[in-house]
Amino acid sequence: MRVSIIICFYEKVNYLKCCLDALQICSEDFDEVVVADDGSDADVILQIQNLMTIYDFPIIHAWHPRDGARRAATRNNGIRHSGGDYLVFLDADFVVLPGTIKSHLEAARHGSFVAGRCKYTTEEQTKRLLSNNITDELLESLYSELPDRPICREHREFVQYAFLKKLRLVGARKLQFGGHFSIYRKDIESINGYDENFIGWGGEDQDMALRLVMAGFKGISAIRKARILHLWHPHELGNKHWKEGPNVEYFFRKEVPVFCENGLIKVKPV
Repeated sequence: MRVSIIICFYEKVNYLKCCLDALQICSEDFDEVVVADDGSDADVILQIQNLMTIYDFPIIHAWHPRDGARRAATRNNGIRHSGGDYLVFLDADFVVLPGTIKSHLEAARHGSFVAGRCKYTTEEQTKRLLSNNITDELLESLYSELPDRPICREHREFVQYAFLKKLRLVGARKLQFGGHFSIYRKDIESINGYDENFIGWGGEDQDMALRLVMAGFKGISAIRKARILHLWHPHELGNKHWKEGPNVEYFFRKEVPVFCENGLIKVKPV
């Protein structure tokens, strides 16, 4: 099985390098990396081209013109440029620990998606990651400094949701979806990928989860095993408050088709 890592990226080359440095440590677990670029400028593109020469794994730069923040369209562009049978989605400010990609692959099942979460580093810890060589020891040390309780709680809530969903006691919208996730290519293609009507910050991940559950896909938690550090940065719109942004009304629309019209392929309304 061919495995592609798809990294959603814009402008922050130092964060991307940190992400790629960590992936270098576990490069035997995947076949390629696709840097899905949301319209970075020419100087950044040149820096990425230089980065592409220093790693042992193939890197594909999937760029599209900037037209505001388009995370859904960016990820779809990454899917189109990827060659993998199995896709693992990361953001450029994620730093994977050894065994994380393998944990996704061990949990992979057709008709299911694998969900993970992150531990959020402090500003000081992020500076340590950006200013030092990425090693197993550094990653393990930083991960152990951060509390396990939030991760354990999120794993418990995810498993609880799956149980209640099986009993038909909760709806599809109750699934909390974020962080990193993975899925077979054919499965994400079956719902036409991300809905590109989500423009700006927030909502595209939640919509993806909603449509996957509506289509009958089951979520598998790799939250405790697939370990990732999230690099600190100022938030334009916090994850808990994305619904204050422009996508909330579209996300809560009454009719949500499983197969979105404005996705990997463009479907004209009948």
